[in-house]
Amino acid sequence: MENGSFTAAELPLRGGRVYHLDLLPEELAVHVIVVGDPERVPFFAGEFLERIEVDRNHRGFRTITGFAKEAGQRVTITTSGIGAPSMEIVLNELVALNEFDFSTRRRKESFEPLTVVRVGTSGGLQPETDLGTLIVTDYGVGLENTGLFYNTALPDEECRRLERRVRSAIDEGGGEDARFRGHLFPYAVRADSRVRVALEREALHLGVPCKRGVTVTSSGFFVEQGRAVARIPPTVPDLAERLAAVDTGFAGLKIENMEMEASILLHILGAIGYRCGVICAVIDKKNEGFFRTDYQESMRNAARITLRAFRALQPAQS
Repeated sequence: MENGSFTAAELPLRGGRVYHLDLLPEELAVHVIVVGDPERVPFFAGEFLERIEVDRNHRGFRTITGFAKEAGQRVTITTSGIGAPSMEIVLNELVALNEFDFSTRRRKESFEPLTVVRVGTSGGLQPETDLGTLIVTDYGVGLENTGLFYNTALPDEECRRLERRVRSAIDEGGGEDARFRGHLFPYAVRADSRVRVALEREALHLGVPCKRGVTVTSSGFFVEQGRAVARIPPTVPDLAERLAAVDTGFAGLKIENMEMEASILLHILGAIGYRCGVICAVIDKKNEGFFRTDYQESMRNAARITLRAFRALQPAQS
């Protein structure tokens, strides 16, 4: 397959464009911001981009490519949708756009790895972390099972240790009569260290509150994150509290936040050598009963930090 031509079923195209994002290869920049909410794409583009080349909206996925006003580099801002399955679609189409010759449906002999950063929102798990704080992901833990279909190697031995500690905390929390006790399989991932350092450094330069932490990716928004609206008891009733208390094994590094897309991004793109990272604002603290809906300033800060990080990383792209 690697040296052969992909069929229409294996690489769906629509009018020469990838099926979901509706983009041509030349419409993708090497620097990519991925957001969950499609409305956040024009919001960021209006704030930070000029000389817009592409503005496309298809199947709920909005994409804009233009040039950063401050730094001048070409940037694509696109939508992941909500959750790992939707993000998995977008990631594969980004890879296809970057690596394939669509006229032959074959992978190109050479291509430049993308730099991709998820900019999003998350729930805070640590009581001392204030609402609005930006969390830059170092390690991640996937509690969704989309990543389990990708047989990647462990990024490092620390990931193996983290997986074991998180799984132990989860298994110990399930009730004896819980139907799915012992069937939740966390996997650990790591952000690209160059991207993480660049994000942290730019946040420091701008004076924006920021912490490095471990990010957990949940498979859903409600019972998975302690919101039992549907009157069905959770498999692990105190999951968030258990995760917050896990000893990660890293000095000063805690499981800081929970969201729904980071793990699959780091899992897939990290495994193929792309530079990827995650920066998310804490807008929810379940233990205190707070959920912030007015978080636009936090999003502006996260996007500004990411664009500055892209500029700092630019020399390594040449």
